[in-house]
Amino acid sequence: MNYHSAINYLNKFINYEIKPSTAYAPEKFDLNRVRNLLKTIGSPHLKYPSVHIAGTKGKGSVAAMTESVIRSTGHVTGLFTSPHLHDLRERIQVNGEMISKKSFAKLLDDLQLEIESTANITYYEIMTILAMEYFARQNVDIAILEVGLGGRLDATNVVTPKVCAITTISYDHMDLLGNTIAEIATEKAGIIKPNVPIVSGPQLDSALTVLSQYASALNAPFIETTKEWRWEQIASDLSGQTFSIWRIGQKQIKVRHRIPLLGKHQIENVTVVMSIIEQLCQQGWNIPQSAISQGLKQVNWPARCEIFQTKPPILVDSSHNRASVLQLTKVLDDLFPQQKRVLVFGAMSDKDITGMFAELLPYCSHTVLSSTGMPRSMKPDELETISADYNCYTTLASNTESALDAAEKLAGNEGMIVVTGSITIAASIRLLITRKHPYSTLHSSKQSYEK
Repeated sequence: MNYHSAINYLNKFINYEIKPSTAYAPEKFDLNRVRNLLKTIGSPHLKYPSVHIAGTKGKGSVAAMTESVIRSTGHVTGLFTSPHLHDLRERIQVNGEMISKKSFAKLLDDLQLEIESTANITYYEIMTILAMEYFARQNVDIAILEVGLGGRLDATNVVTPKVCAITTISYDHMDLLGNTIAEIATEKAGIIKPNVPIVSGPQLDSALTVLSQYASALNAPFIETTKEWRWEQIASDLSGQTFSIWRIGQKQIKVRHRIPLLGKHQIENVTVVMSIIEQLCQQGWNIPQSAISQGLKQVNWPARCEIFQTKPPILVDSSHNRASVLQLTKVLDDLFPQQKRVLVFGAMSDKDITGMFAELLPYCSHTVLSSTGMPRSMKPDELETISADYNCYTTLASNTESALDAAEKLAGNEGMIVVTGSITIAASIRLLITRKHPYSTLHSSKQSYEK
């Protein structure tokens, strides 16, 4: 099996990222089939410690920063995230390098018999198992695992990690996880394990109540970052931000850090990372302050308020719910307060498009509506109907290339372009930008997409 045939083989399995499930239930998301398959191949997930991260906002950023910090100590790290931006192999990384095409194909070839012996196994479950096996083969010292959906029934929830973390919970995937913050929090709380420390990012009271109750019932130490840390932003520019962070009651012991990620919400995410690292240190890991500083400074997590210095400038962001879009608008207000904004927008039909438009359209002079090209994506004319309540001119584009061209003309030399709505639209536009303006990005990706 070569890489091309491996991808074709994988695409034969049900993929709920393309075709959403109608229920978040064990008959669809069955952890027993994941456990049984892992046991059949030698339980690779038990051969290394792990950190398990769930949440609605920021879980990917926290996973990426945590991995970068631990790697800076010299440890061999595994990182499993989803979805990917440009290449499926981004989801499985060791020491910051995504799995090679050859290794990916070999893994799938080696496990094909066991996969085909597992009834109803899904695309995401296979990817999770491939990651866990690859990390074992690479002898990682620790794996950082990001939850894909929810938590309780996510395929990653077969590990007993050293630390769990749940970032800020907001409204997303309501059709599967519940219509209230408490219901969504209940699904996220499913990753909490007996006696395993659980770190919580900033939460609404209804979410905090659920998480603390679950932690108490399982005798899991519960760490609220808002009760542990304070911070202040020092400076912010197009390439990142500098801030100080200190323990509550210890302001005299401030530590300054820089991250190449924009938005004050990313500093809040750093407090989650700091608590994760602290819990690991209490368990015997040696992660000095120098490694924390270096790891945060070098983290690579594109398409999160990523700015391209083109003319006009372009900000690419993968926000796909109202809460994340609100954070995006705060970044825009801070860095581009006076510039005319032209929005390029594409989203999945199951997302809160009305909520996202409420945060975006009042501050944009024009919006270019396009399709992500996926079966789940909403058509441009359907998006236009939803946008009709706002005094914002619209242009419909049949594809992202024509959307970018239209936005560049509309923004001219005085405006800027904002791309958001889904990770798919962000990835497509980002690829077009990097091909059209190869030296425009402020952060060079370390990934090789050819190997």
